[in-house]
Amino acid sequence: MCKVVTSEGDFEHEHHHSHVDDPLEIAELLRETLADELDSMSGLAGTWHMIEDEVIKNKLMETLRSKQKTISLLYEALQESEKKVWG
Repeated sequence: MCKVVTSEGDFEHEHHHSHVDDPLEIAELLRETLADELDSMSGLAGTWHMIEDEVIKNKLMETLRSKQKTISLLYEALQESEKKVWG
């Protein structure tokens, strides 16, 4: 069990998590991470749409492309994990 301490404002929060090696649990963690990344990408795309400064828009577009690669890799990892479960 690992203890992760994060600081949010004036408060510290402790999060406990355990390491997993079961492919089904790994797949669930990857699904959650993938969902978070997709939500993040939606927010970033909305920000890109609102900004008119071309230099900033170009940087945001680079970030969106990077997120697309991240999401693709996460999806590949999810498929591999599910393949171990379902064959």
